[in-house]
Amino acid sequence: MAYVLVMGGLALSVSFTLGWALWRLGRAALGWLGGGPATGKSKVKPRARKPAASKPAASKAETPRKTTARQPAKTPSEPWGLTRWLAARHSLLPLASLALMLYALGRIVVFGLQYRPVEAPASFATVVDGLGWSAAVLLGLALLSLLARWRCSG
Repeated sequence: MAYVLVMGGLALSVSFTLGWALWRLGRAALGWLGGGPATGKSKVKPRARKPAASKPAASKAETPRKTTARQPAKTPSEPWGLTRWLAARHSLLPLASLALMLYALGRIVVFGLQYRPVEAPASFATVVDGLGWSAAVLLGLALLSLLARWRCSG
């Protein structure tokens, strides 16, 4: 049973990764030929906001009460290059979810291998732990990518 789970997970991850790579390569090739959306040309640009309409200042003689000087609203600065780069990475969330599913499957296999009479390789648990850490890093980057997309959109 463990062999079927391990080899099935491996076959699933390899086929998914190859399919994902071919899909991205096909989209990039269409963009290079000019027939579709180009991955390099579709950079996220911030939207310009309207400046607040300023009212004419009233003279001191007309208003007996104390007036406060309102500062005009500051226009937001343009996002940094790193923010725009992270906003353009749309593939981080699917890649992170794939790594998380593989980590969960690896954890199930490690749990099953503990109860077998044959000794399991010691490095397998280390590989699963490394996959878990890489899934955590990818999830963090995916969250930063979503926040960068939000920052660049408005």
